[in-house]
Amino acid sequence: MHKQVREGKVQIVLIGEGFRHHFQPANLDIAFKGAHPDDQSRSEMDLLNEGVTFIPDPAEKIDLENRSIVTTGGDVFDYDKLILATGAEASPHSIPGLAEGSVCFHTGQGNAVKVWESVSSFKKGRIGVLIAGVPHKCPPSPDEALFLLDEYLRHRKVRREVELTLLTPYPRSYPAERIAKVVGHLFDERGINVIPFFNVDTVDPAARKVFSLEGDEFEYDLLIAIPPHRGTGVIRKSGLGDEEGWIRTDKKTMRVRGHDDVFAIGDATDIPISKSGVVAHLQSKVVASNIAFEIEGKGTVLEYNGRINCPMETGHRQAIFVSATYQRPPADQSPSFLKYAMKKGFGTIYWSALTGRWEWLLDTYLGDMNEESGSVPFVG
Repeated sequence: MHKQVREGKVQIVLIGEGFRHHFQPANLDIAFKGAHPDDQSRSEMDLLNEGVTFIPDPAEKIDLENRSIVTTGGDVFDYDKLILATGAEASPHSIPGLAEGSVCFHTGQGNAVKVWESVSSFKKGRIGVLIAGVPHKCPPSPDEALFLLDEYLRHRKVRREVELTLLTPYPRSYPAERIAKVVGHLFDERGINVIPFFNVDTVDPAARKVFSLEGDEFEYDLLIAIPPHRGTGVIRKSGLGDEEGWIRTDKKTMRVRGHDDVFAIGDATDIPISKSGVVAHLQSKVVASNIAFEIEGKGTVLEYNGRINCPMETGHRQAIFVSATYQRPPADQSPSFLKYAMKKGFGTIYWSALTGRWEWLLDTYLGDMNEESGSVPFVG
């Protein structure tokens, strides 16, 4: 569709939140390795291909019936096809005391820096990593946080003085059973505790205690929380989502239910799979291909088959990948340096990959047009 864009027959408009694009997976490196935030963001304008019009003015209201978007600045944009990639927002204030009694790397780079400030000066006591609600961004991140904490505290030679605990609403250390076996074994080796079936009720910042709905309590010296997440404000204000603000989306076509001209991708959807960048990328390929087919009347019609590929660093230059589809659960695996190097490699090429420059490499690894890839041929 490049020709139609160049000739002005098709206009692509990106309505965004601001001029900076942040690499969100790097929040873990900021929080637990002291990485500098400035190294993990770029100018949005430098990342867009020629032909894309960028509007750095957030959407305030989306009217699907009238096919229009109103920005916070009052501008109105009409559309023929709409892709909603509004993401998810953390909601720490939805649990009494959580915002005041914890630190969090899920709520932006600035707060990830606060985690690092707390962790880098911690010498003795109890650190709890609390999953305060599901779903949340990056399912492996709570476990990865504990692995990185363990590694960092060992490096500082204070690990024996610090107790590490995961507080989780799940029955095990990770939702998927096969991944939980890997994580649980490593947790046992490294003396990391797990308190399962812990559904947080309230946090008492003064007493430094977190209480569960089940009647349990956990006393901490430092609480690192993964807050409850919900759909973003613009989706809730526009009445487009469910009670939590997630957009009702067909899990294969990515169409917003009831609207053939509207699609949703990434964290914004109500599809019960990982909320991660790779998922958004693969879903965007499906949507882009299908919109191009509808406009040009040729090409390939795709369906998304639930492909996920979430890396989890396990410390000491080792990593695993949580990979699955709707039909195929995560497989057994062992941590390795190769997987760690792959995770770091993807982080390195991320910025140029946004322009499509490395699409061939991502297709080679993630798969393309087959049952185990992120997209498969549509059969009507």
